Amino acid sequence: VSTNSASNPAYLDPIALTQALVRFDTTNPLGNEVQCIEHIKALLDDAGIQNQVLAEVPGLPNPIAQLSGDGIAGSLLFQGHIDVVPSNPERWQHPPFGGDLVDGFLWGWGSLDMKSDIAMMLHAILRAKTDGMTSAGDIVLALVSDEESGGDQGGR
Repeated sequence: VSTNSASNPAYLDPIALTQALVRFDTTNPLGNEVQCIEHIKALLDDAGIQNQVLAEVPGLPNPIAQLSGDGIAGSLLFQGHIDVVPSNPERWQHPPFGGDLVDGFLWGWGSLDMKSDIAMMLHAILRAKTDGMTSAGDIVLALVSDEESGGDQGGR
């Protein structure tokens, strides 16, 4: 297991991680969900966290990761969606998928719903693995690509 280092994905700045996620246009219907999930999967793979991607519909992948615990308690589920509703770029002061940090504020479509939440979930599971933390129960990360458009292909 690696140690605290700038090259270790577990020690990514959560703001930078949120910016990276925001920069993927994951507008539903079908944006760049595949590329966003590939990015997330690469972080999990690099940290050695068991994961798989389920996709009944091409272009709408749903990653699931699990960090095994001691089995003496139930699992903790981190769940979220990476898709966003269509934006109206003309009404933005900054590009909706720019992930710009301006005066301490992160601008970007999905930064509140819910890419910042996903960044924190990723940060938590990556740190738990890298720091060698063992929880009483499993930690499960389940993300879906289709929540904003009815959820039939992932959210349900």
